[in-house]
Amino acid sequence: MIAEWGKLRAVGMHKPGLEVMLGLLDPSSFLYERQFNWSKARREHDNLRRVLKEEGVKIYRLRQTIVNKIRRDDRFREKVIEKVGVNNDDPEFLVELLILRPILGYEKRDKGTHLEVKLTDPLSNLYFMRDQQITTEKGIIMGRMATHQREKEVEVMKLFWEALNIKYKEIGRGKFEGGDFFPMGDFNLVGVGVRTDLEGVSELFNILNGGEIGIIHWNREEFIHLDTFFNVGSSSSVVSVRSFMEESRVAVYYDRKIIRETTLYDYVVKEKGFNLIEVSVDEAKKYVTNFLTIDDGKIVSPKISANRKLEKEYDVIEVEVSNLTGGAGGIHCMTAVIRRD
Repeated sequence: MIAEWGKLRAVGMHKPGLEVMLGLLDPSSFLYERQFNWSKARREHDNLRRVLKEEGVKIYRLRQTIVNKIRRDDRFREKVIEKVGVNNDDPEFLVELLILRPILGYEKRDKGTHLEVKLTDPLSNLYFMRDQQITTEKGIIMGRMATHQREKEVEVMKLFWEALNIKYKEIGRGKFEGGDFFPMGDFNLVGVGVRTDLEGVSELFNILNGGEIGIIHWNREEFIHLDTFFNVGSSSSVVSVRSFMEESRVAVYYDRKIIRETTLYDYVVKEKGFNLIEVSVDEAKKYVTNFLTIDDGKIVSPKISANRKLEKEYDVIEVEVSNLTGGAGGIHCMTAVIRRD
């Protein structure tokens, strides 16, 4: 069984590139929380990867993983060429086209043909690699993104998993994003809120085909995913805003049938026996809950003062990501789990 506190062995990550620079031209239109420094964000990402490597986590970088597969697999190369619509022998160029998504427009004018290059929805949120899929005991399950700015990310991530020779299943209907899912060993938690809906969850039921799942319903639109106000740091404790847990309704399913309704607090704390480390709403907005658990009781967390609360319970490794979080996500959001023990 997969659990959020299992020892983390491998993750997928994507260093912010030109697509993020383009997103910063109009942050809100690209779903960013605020303006941030692009160069500093790239350095922060380098440092985050270094920290994870030092902790024994294998990093598979999206760009390089797809590039390497293009170089050694002609069939895969042809698939990428078909997607970008440009025949070129430079794998790195092809991957950049996948991410930037340029469209060429030609117009005849008096002085000749005029070429206009348009970038329609470059994948400026791709460095948040958690959201396009989930990692379960049934393997990788590809989701369906709720916003037009992010919907094409799934196709790039499919290439990433294919490049790693990892098979995946797919959510075929509705909306389902990875930041709304937590594997808890003998049960799973799934959030239904801003970015994931019940139709998407019903598809997940069909794939998992049994077991216990708690479907969490909340009404706080400022928190787009479950992992922006809730996280699991060990086999015995969770971190969240208590009032949110008390007001969030949970429908508990077993073998695809609803067996009871309760609250997130009662379900996780009273029934399952997890200790709650309470944080404030303001602390959650600073991504205190958006840490990455790398082992039972050991986390990699954004560098913020609220970590003093977490240090009483966990071994906390702090990483400066104040620019990266400007895109509206933290360290948990930036990492696609490939393997946990």
